[in-house]
Amino acid sequence: MSLRYSVFMILLCFFLGVHGQEKQNKFKKSFKASLVIDSDFSYEFKSEKSQKSEVILKPEFSYKLNRNSKFILKGQLYTDFSDNLEVGVPKEETVSNFSKRLFIGDRTSLELREFYFHTKIQKKLDLTIGKQQIVWGETDGLKLLDVVNPQNFREFILDDFEDSRIPLWSLKAEFDIKSIDIQIVWIPDNTYHITQGFDAPFFTKSLFKSPPEGVQSTLNEVKRPKRFFADSDVGFKLNTFNKGWDVSLNYFYYFDDLPVFYNKLQFNENNDPLIVINPKFERQHLLGGTFNKVFGSSTFRGEIAYIFNQNFASNKPEANLGIETSDQFKSAIGIDYIKGEHIISAQLFSDIITHDISPYNRDIFETNISLKVSQEMMNDNLNSEVIWVHNANHGDGYIKPQISYWLNTNTQLFLGSSIFYGNETNLFGQFKDRSRTSLGMRWGI
Repeated sequence: MSLRYSVFMILLCFFLGVHGQEKQNKFKKSFKASLVIDSDFSYEFKSEKSQKSEVILKPEFSYKLNRNSKFILKGQLYTDFSDNLEVGVPKEETVSNFSKRLFIGDRTSLELREFYFHTKIQKKLDLTIGKQQIVWGETDGLKLLDVVNPQNFREFILDDFEDSRIPLWSLKAEFDIKSIDIQIVWIPDNTYHITQGFDAPFFTKSLFKSPPEGVQSTLNEVKRPKRFFADSDVGFKLNTFNKGWDVSLNYFYYFDDLPVFYNKLQFNENNDPLIVINPKFERQHLLGGTFNKVFGSSTFRGEIAYIFNQNFASNKPEANLGIETSDQFKSAIGIDYIKGEHIISAQLFSDIITHDISPYNRDIFETNISLKVSQEMMNDNLNSEVIWVHNANHGDGYIKPQISYWLNTNTQLFLGSSIFYGNETNLFGQFKDRSRTSLGMRWGI
C-alpha cells in the first residue's frame, strides 16, 4: 500500500510539475515587459534658472491571450524636481475622473497612459477597447486632423506628440469593405486639453483678451460635458490605396478641446465694472482628409480639415458675449525628400476663416511654414536635426536644433535647444522668454 501510494504521489508530482512548467513556458511566451526611463534637464536663458528637471519612467506590459487577442498596459511615473511646468498639484478641471493622474506631492504623478484589449474577430473585424491613443493626420509640428485625443500643453508644443497626447477611454472598430479600410471611433471619455495656469511658464496668454485698463476680471470654473452617451465624441475614417495614392476621408463630431471664453461686463457691489468670464466647451463638426504618394526619393503628402461653427474671441464690441462664429478651413501640403542618410521635410499650412468676422489676435487668412532637416551619421548612431516653424503673418516662430547619440543599444543621449522669436502678443512670440537648452538621456530594456 505504501509503495503504491508513493508511486502515485511521484506520478502526481511529475504531472503537476510538467503541467506547471508548460503553463510557465506559455506565460513566458505570452507575456512581455519593457521599461524606458527618460530624463531631461532644461535651462531657461532669460531667467537663468532650471525650466524643468524631469525623470519619467514608462513601463509597458503586454499579454497575448491567443493569436488574435492581447492586453496592453502602459504606465507612467513622472517627476519634475523643479516643480515649474505644472506648479503644485493641478486641479485638472478639464479631465474626467477616469483619466485623472494620481499626484504624490507637488512634483510626482502616476498615470495610466494606456490600457486596452485588442482582438480580431473572424479575420474581418479589429476591435480595440480601453484607454488608448487614436492618431489621424499626416502633418508634423502643427495639427489639423490629429484632434481625436486632447493634449497636455505643459510644454506648449515642444513635447513629443505621443507624450503630449492624453489617451482616452474609447472604442475603435476597424474592418474592410472591398478596397476601403473603415475605422469607427466612439469616445465617452469627457477629457479635454490641459492648459496651464497664469503662473506657469507656458501659460497661453495670447488666447485671452486683456480687460480694459482699470477694469477687473474674474474667471469662473469651466463647464465640462459630463454625460456618458450624449456627450460622447464619435467619428469615422475611410482609407483606400489606389494607383500609388494613399487617401483618407475623416469625419469627427466632438467637443472642441479648448473652451469658449464667453465674457460679459457686469458691475460689482461697489458699482465698479467687472468682466466675468464663463468658459464652456462647445460641439462642432470636422470634415477632412489626407493624401500621400511616393515619387522616387520623395513623398508628397497633404491634409485638409473643414470645421463647422468654430468659435473665436472677437474684437467687435457688439459681439454676443465677446464671441463670433465662423467655419474654418485648414490645409497643409508637404514633401519629404530622402537621400541616403539625409531627410528634408517642408510643409505649408493655410488657415482661413470663411465668414466676415473680426477675430482677436489673428488674421482671416493665416500661413505657417515648417522645415525639418535631419542627417544620420556614424552608422546611424549620431543624428542631427533642425526643426523650424514660422508664422508668415506675424513673423514669429521657433527653431529647435537637436543632436542625439546612441551610447549603446540601450542608452541614447540628447542635446538640443528650443528658441522662440517674435512679438510677445502672438502665438509663438509670447514664449520668447522661455527659450531653453536641454540635455537628456533615454535608457530602455
